Amino acid sequence: MKTDLTYLKQGLFTAFIPESKSGEDAWRELAKQTEGTGKVLTVHLPAVLAQLHKAGYTVNQAKRKRKRPEVILLEMAGIMAALERMDA
Repeated sequence: MKTDLTYLKQGLFTAFIPESKSGEDAWRELAKQTEGTGKVLTVHLPAVLAQLHKAGYTVNQAKRKRKRPEVILLEMAGIMAALERMDA
C-alpha cells in the first residue's frame, strides 16, 4: 500500500510531507489547522496519527539519513560560494 503521508520528528514539532494525491489533500486539511505549516506538536503526534489512520490514510515515519560532517562542510561551502556570487 502506498504511503499517503510521511512524518518527520523535529524535536518539539513533527512535520508531515505528502507522498500521494490523497496525502496532498490530507496535508492541506492539516495545514488549515496548523497555520499553514503542516506541523504539529510532537506531544500530539499519537492523536494526529490515530485521526489520520481512522480517516483511511497510510502514514509512515521518515527514515533519517545522517550525513558525515565532511559532506555537510562541502555543502555549506557550496552555499557560501553561491551567496558570494549573488553579492558580486
